[in-house]
Amino acid sequence: MSTPNATVLVDPRRTTGTIDNRVYGQFLENMGRAVYGGVFEPGSPLADADGFRRDVLAAALELAPPVLRWPGGNFASGYHWRDGVGPTEDRPTRLDLAWSTLESNHFGTEEFLRYARKLNATPYLNLNASTGSIDEALQWLSYCNSEHPVPEAALRRSGPHPDPHDVTIWGIGNENFGWWQHLHTTADSYAETAREWGKLLRWTDNRVSLVGVGSDDPDWNWTVLNEAGAVLDWLSLHFYWNEAGYEGVLAGPLLSEAEICETWGLIGAAKRRRQMHHDLRICVDEWGTWNEPYLSMINQPEVINRRIRGEVGMPVMTEPSPLVEQRFDLTDALAHACWLHVLWRHPDKITLATQAQMVNVLGPIHTTPDGIVRETTFHPLAVARRCAQNTGLNVEVITEAGIEYAGAPAGSLPALDAAATCDPASGRMHLSLVNRLPDSELLVDLDAMTGPVRRITLWADDPAAVNSPEDPDRVVPVEDRIELGGVLSMPPHSHVTLVF
Repeated sequence: MSTPNATVLVDPRRTTGTIDNRVYGQFLENMGRAVYGGVFEPGSPLADADGFRRDVLAAALELAPPVLRWPGGNFASGYHWRDGVGPTEDRPTRLDLAWSTLESNHFGTEEFLRYARKLNATPYLNLNASTGSIDEALQWLSYCNSEHPVPEAALRRSGPHPDPHDVTIWGIGNENFGWWQHLHTTADSYAETAREWGKLLRWTDNRVSLVGVGSDDPDWNWTVLNEAGAVLDWLSLHFYWNEAGYEGVLAGPLLSEAEICETWGLIGAAKRRRQMHHDLRICVDEWGTWNEPYLSMINQPEVINRRIRGEVGMPVMTEPSPLVEQRFDLTDALAHACWLHVLWRHPDKITLATQAQMVNVLGPIHTTPDGIVRETTFHPLAVARRCAQNTGLNVEVITEAGIEYAGAPAGSLPALDAAATCDPASGRMHLSLVNRLPDSELLVDLDAMTGPVRRITLWADDPAAVNSPEDPDRVVPVEDRIELGGVLSMPPHSHVTLVF
């Protein structure tokens, strides 16, 4: 039986656009062990003087997130910022209904912004557009940015950071379309909120950039774009790839790519209809793989009805506890690599993205009392942060090989997924390749690309291989230098990065 093959065509003169560095962002939510026991663990021998885990910070710096989003997520729909400022001992403990947790509020605005500075990340704050009020939102903005003699600025000046924080990215709500949110609502109602909140936020500080809530429902998006698009800089989309099986996980980014293109069409149509001439792009501020059983369970109609009535739910957690933590395998890492390809193929559409989440909760970094594990999903992004350049390239893949999957376009997934970036100034180029075939190597014709090249391979003998505290390096990138003769042999279920 002959080895499957594919051809990759790359023309460095044909670009997809300049890649906004902010697409490599990360997300933190007061959920499970993402914050407490994740990035923040005062009293731990592994923590610095500010209470931040040094080992987590070092790993996060490898991912170099240009943007860090907080406080949610679902948590944002019930969060009141005043609970998390001032002396720690004076902050109230609240019952967080989003995750059924007693929230100490020991990690609040100042702690988050201090951590963002340690990461050299631009902070992105998510407003409570559910149980919060517009006055509360404007006061939080004043606390962070104002130099006027208003009470909120005085409160900041009396604390650990007298100078303005100059937070410019603000999200108006989170998933307000969903029953799982505090006070979820209709598209018309949310659009009115986003329009009026956005107007007043800009009147308070005209430097802000605003993210509005988008959905997988095009009707919701069309309403929000038409009624609130004038005040928005981004419409957010969330993507979790949770279909069961190898093929289902790898199909996730491809299906998300189709939704991005559909949403982009709505944005263009709404801009023409409403005569909007400002930049209005897509923000994907939650993305990643998520075990299918949990999501399928919470979306069962009977379960939804019982949850709404309060008949089922999680017991109240009084201490930070594991929640939505999972071991990511090599298949998940391949999906994450394919998602990076989507970002590089569509830099004109997506200019902000934050992975959900950075630590423990679906995160690429997993903590134990003694240290950390870099999950398999850590590595595609870490490699990209070292190797990807600032301009996307138009890459064409030609192959007849693939794997059958009914949920994919035309009923199958192409054997090879590829994307490339370059730096026009230096001529440096990077090519990222994913062999989706689970059991077969793939011969890739690189269209006469020859010469010395740095190769980074992420592979294991089993696509279900995971990294764990007992075996933290089961799946890690292996780097070598090769003399490329125009054809590259890729192992099955592998991610190969070439740096020219």
